[in-house]
Amino acid sequence: MRTTKTLLAFCFILLSVHLYAQDVRYFAPNRVFNAINEYQEDGTYIEEFIAADSGGLSNPQDMVLHPNGFLLVTGTNNPQIKSYDALTGDYIGDWSDSTFDLSVPSKMEWGPDGNLYVTQWGTTQETSKIVSFAPDGTFLGPFTPSAPQGLGLTWDENDFLYISLFGITPGSGTVRRYDTDGNFAGIFVDSVILESPASIWFDSNGDFFVQDFSLGKVMRFDSNGDYIDDFIIDLMNPEGHAFLPNGNILICERGANKITEFNPDGSVIGRWDDGGLLGAPSFVRAIDFSTASVNDHTTSAVLVTPTLGTKFNLNPILLSQYSTIEVFDTLGRLVASLQMDETTVLDLSAHATGTYYIQARGNDGQKATQKIMIEK
Repeated sequence: MRTTKTLLAFCFILLSVHLYAQDVRYFAPNRVFNAINEYQEDGTYIEEFIAADSGGLSNPQDMVLHPNGFLLVTGTNNPQIKSYDALTGDYIGDWSDSTFDLSVPSKMEWGPDGNLYVTQWGTTQETSKIVSFAPDGTFLGPFTPSAPQGLGLTWDENDFLYISLFGITPGSGTVRRYDTDGNFAGIFVDSVILESPASIWFDSNGDFFVQDFSLGKVMRFDSNGDYIDDFIIDLMNPEGHAFLPNGNILICERGANKITEFNPDGSVIGRWDDGGLLGAPSFVRAIDFSTASVNDHTTSAVLVTPTLGTKFNLNPILLSQYSTIEVFDTLGRLVASLQMDETTVLDLSAHATGTYYIQARGNDGQKATQKIMIEK
């Protein structure tokens, strides 16, 4: 049993641990052992957060935070997106709709509409479309036409979607643009200058950045897709990036099994990750847990007692500040809701055994959250 996770889980149950603004945590994969590591802001290795092969995870490709406070992970050989507890790293279950099997899923991003968009590494028309899921995991269907070997994705200020296509054959990589309805809106950066584009992003000035896996560099383009310069060079198979709070850039060098830190101007600082075994890392994620609604709260007092059972007594002194209490399962689905003046006991005996989150909401927007266990 890992001490760090045990202590975090214990504290959460007793004191409803907060995740404040700037509560950023850093993750990168060991794809060889199907595991995901956690690091401190300075790159110091903390632990193997998601254990090897947990939940059948196979060749992890990306990780995002669900708005309700758990983690979603794609794996090359996993037809569904998997979910994991944000405090313990324990496997929760398959999150995405079981009626649809992803074909070699890769990168994920939450879109401007609040839905999750996923690229597929397939090469056929059906297995290469960019697909989307509702926040509850429901499959919404393909969003784009065929986009063979799609990798990175991002949006501009007009909510147009940009996707990097690694390229089925050498030298055929491009960045494509799609309108808000998923219609093809043209090639944004073509294969004349790109070889195998991976991660992509816009900066605050509107410049567009593209990692090229084969060329080993990050190129900068203007908002029209015109080449400006080689922003970062001498990389070994870059795939994946993140930003530190000071604006420094982290770049995964998959071919070198390391993560390198750069200044905002692109000048190199040095190796960032310190300890822990990386295996062909294909992403690095700086995840801000303060954005998760289930964990966004202002008090550490216990909302209910006990924290284990089927009936939970509301704390009348504390909950006088709140008007509504809601109960979510570990996939973020609302399973119960009531007004504070309806009862003094939260009866959840009709729900299945397992972990749940209760969230109290006040009329002024104040929120508090506590983790409970239903056990019959």
